Amino acid sequence: MFEIERDGDVAIVRFANPPVNAVSFAAWRELPGLVGGLERAEVAAMVFTGLPGRHFCGGNDFREFSTLTPEETLSGTGAVRDAIRAVRESSIPAIAAIHGAAMGSGLMLACGCDIRIATADARLALPEVKVGAFGGYRIVREVLAQGEARLLTYTGRPLTGARAHQIGLVQELADTPEAALSLAVELGREMAALLKGRLRAGIKDCLNREDAADLWTAYDFERDLAAEVMGRASG
Repeated sequence: MFEIERDGDVAIVRFANPPVNAVSFAAWRELPGLVGGLERAEVAAMVFTGLPGRHFCGGNDFREFSTLTPEETLSGTGAVRDAIRAVRESSIPAIAAIHGAAMGSGLMLACGCDIRIATADARLALPEVKVGAFGGYRIVREVLAQGEARLLTYTGRPLTGARAHQIGLVQELADTPEAALSLAVELGREMAALLKGRLRAGIKDCLNREDAADLWTAYDFERDLAAEVMGRASG
């Protein structure tokens, strides 16, 4: 399901299940182990893409939902949670290069990344409500204002990449899917050149802890990492 390609210090992680790159619960269970392997390989950045397919990720295969018991639903959605958590909490910065559709758990995975680059005509949505399902709000709420996240959740309406850029969900726009991937890889290379040693190992964990903390606790997390990195650099 997931194919990994190395470009120097950058790992390109491809969704590989055409035509829409839908992901089964079983496939989501593979992702934490893959991320762990990239950490052990000391990758500087990971880029998620749906290329060469037409879509970034169509989310979960809804055909699975029709036969699930509540217990199986909890287990399956737990696999999605664990996969996205592995990306978000990894020490490796993650970039989503979005084109075509980023639906449901595909959008959730993109929101678990640090940065999102998209084509203007990409479509991002939480369509679960349209099939009587529910999920995705909380991780999307991490990177969107409450009203925007609730509009997605209540209606299943898609955002275009251009609109997602306007409201801050997407950081950069690209003209084509290939250009989105190229921008993402170039950004990963830029990070690799800047983030070295203890700074590379510690910066993302520090940022995640800062985001979850109050202002002055977060500021002290920053001071701790700065003292460790800068003190060692000058010592």
